[in-house]
Amino acid sequence: MWQSLADFLVQGVVLGGLYALIAVGISLIFGVLDVINVAHGEFFAVGGYLVFMAVVLLHFGPALGIAAAAVGAFLLGLAVYPLLLAPLRRRVGRRPSGPLYLVLTLGLSTFMQNSLLALAGGEYLQVPPHVRGILDLPFTSVSYQRLFVLATAAALLAGLFAFLKLHRYGLAVRAVAQDPDAAQSVGIVLGRVFALTLALGVGLAGASGALMAPLFNVYPAVGFPLTVKAFAITILGGMGNLVGALVAALVLGIAEALAVMVIPSEWQNLIAFAVMIGVLLVRPQGILGRAVVR
Repeated sequence: MWQSLADFLVQGVVLGGLYALIAVGISLIFGVLDVINVAHGEFFAVGGYLVFMAVVLLHFGPALGIAAAAVGAFLLGLAVYPLLLAPLRRRVGRRPSGPLYLVLTLGLSTFMQNSLLALAGGEYLQVPPHVRGILDLPFTSVSYQRLFVLATAAALLAGLFAFLKLHRYGLAVRAVAQDPDAAQSVGIVLGRVFALTLALGVGLAGASGALMAPLFNVYPAVGFPLTVKAFAITILGGMGNLVGALVAALVLGIAEALAVMVIPSEWQNLIAFAVMIGVLLVRPQGILGRAVVR
């Protein structure tokens, strides 16, 4: 029993790290741009396809393939704000535009998914493990691939938080998230910060898609189920709260893995939404979110 518990616990931590990469990116975009990016999962799929091209077709090393996927998703995301969101923002001005952005990113999601289908086909593509072998511990065994996913996810998240706290562009992102008008008044160019923030968020999604490609088959809609769950995690942690998204992702990943020990696996995917509904009824602002006074 203890070995099974350890197995599920390790799987939960790895799963939580994957959820965190996606949920933190969604939360970052929402916290700065006030935009719910429905197309986030398609950037996850882009990362999977890019690492497949780099590792399987071009025979690059895994590290270079993951870097190419992250950079490719970042550059693609860098074009989304000036080409799509900025024109809409100029037209709506200061009017409430949340639903319009939601519809716009939904359209982007459909466009990207069908573009991937047209370019790569609907076949399920397989990427070999980035790291082979199994680590035998006294209480459990875990593949080096899963440990690699966890370590890389932790490094990427640590790098993001360090960038936001130490780099001047990161400080600009935080300033815009707190008060866009005040940030603009001191010379921060909002458009550049918005574009950078969106690119960082989807870049994390691309990196997570590349990391998880050996554990999932790569196909155009591979990111959709994870994105839906990441939205639940973002709400659970508090919309726009990066630390809340990180904590909620780890808690949910471990909870889902351990729940298989007591409930049928078919019910595993319902845990995230059951917990989200319960938290919203008790604490609508999420675990670490702040209540809004009206």
